[in-house]
Amino acid sequence: MCRKKKQFLSGLASFSLFLVGLSSLPLQAAEDQPHIEHLIKHWEDTPQQQGLLTVALGEAEIARTHASYAAADLQNLGGMQLHAGHVLHALDPGALPKGPGMGYGLIRAAEGVALHAQLATEIESATDVIRVSGIMISSVGRNTAARALKAKELAQLVIEAGDAEAAAPYAAELQSLTNAIISGEDLNRDGKIVWYHMEGGLAVASTQIEIITAEQHR
Repeated sequence: MCRKKKQFLSGLASFSLFLVGLSSLPLQAAEDQPHIEHLIKHWEDTPQQQGLLTVALGEAEIARTHASYAAADLQNLGGMQLHAGHVLHALDPGALPKGPGMGYGLIRAAEGVALHAQLATEIESATDVIRVSGIMISSVGRNTAARALKAKELAQLVIEAGDAEAAAPYAAELQSLTNAIISGEDLNRDGKIVWYHMEGGLAVASTQIEIITAEQHR
């Protein structure tokens, strides 16, 4: 088995375990907080009606994986364009209907995360934890949608490039940006990544969901 495939399968296995844990977390106040449930357990039009954050994380991981494949050989135009297409499908299947993504699209899922996290904070019964964490998650959702739109542009530029030299810088930037979608970016170079000022990635949203569910276990 080639190294790339081994790395992909290992990462996918770890990520799958994380998603299983996320979706199995009990929500004791689901009736009071349906929007939290929409984030992590159930939304009506997602694949298998999974939560919007769960889908966003899944699509983001697929995009990051294939962006890394595209950047692995910046002299191979065919390889860059193949995997840029796979990234594009994970970001927006409307732009490229076939590919390895979940068929929902990161852009759409991230917009849903931003909306429902915000709505969760506006419910009268929302706890202080939900109000604070929900604001962070909503911010991250907006960050993610913006980064995903930029990544879509980069993927399309790779696909449209006439030669490897033209495609290479876009492929390299695409890899960096899809990493930032999950990990975030230290934009002001102060040595830390925060949820505000467009820095936070989906890892912040995952942490805040865990804080919300931990509160509900008490």
